[in-house]
Amino acid sequence: MLHRAFSLLELLVAVAILAIVVSVAVPVYTTYGLRAHRVNAQADLLRCAQGLERHATQTMGYAMAVDTDGDSVGDASTGPVSENLCAVRADVYEIRLQASNSNGFVLRAVPRSDGAAAAEGVLELDSVGARRWDRNGDGDFDDAREQQWTD
Repeated sequence: MLHRAFSLLELLVAVAILAIVVSVAVPVYTTYGLRAHRVNAQADLLRCAQGLERHATQTMGYAMAVDTDGDSVGDASTGPVSENLCAVRADVYEIRLQASNSNGFVLRAVPRSDGAAAAEGVLELDSVGARRWDRNGDGDFDDAREQQWTD
């Protein structure tokens, strides 16, 4: 009589191989997911900077660019960006206008505390094009490699 079945040893080898593959694949997948969220936030920052430049062209300055009450009229100089400036697509980051006056602005992408990128650190873009990333989450951009967005 010929039996065509897996032995327990063959099954254990298959499970071990699967465990090794999963232990390598999951961290790599997670890293790529975080990088994708960060790239989306960077694109939002650039899009919002373009919206602020449009606003500055129309009003001769960056002040009063944030619409806090939803009437499409700028009524604040700091706060979350609204649809009158740009459409935000990064759902795990909140794009905020940190500071604005007649001469310049600072945009920040702050990770939402409940989102997938909560430990990724703040991204920043200012009116002269300086890009910063608080990689270690210490609240400043003074550490090595924090004056750029790239890894």
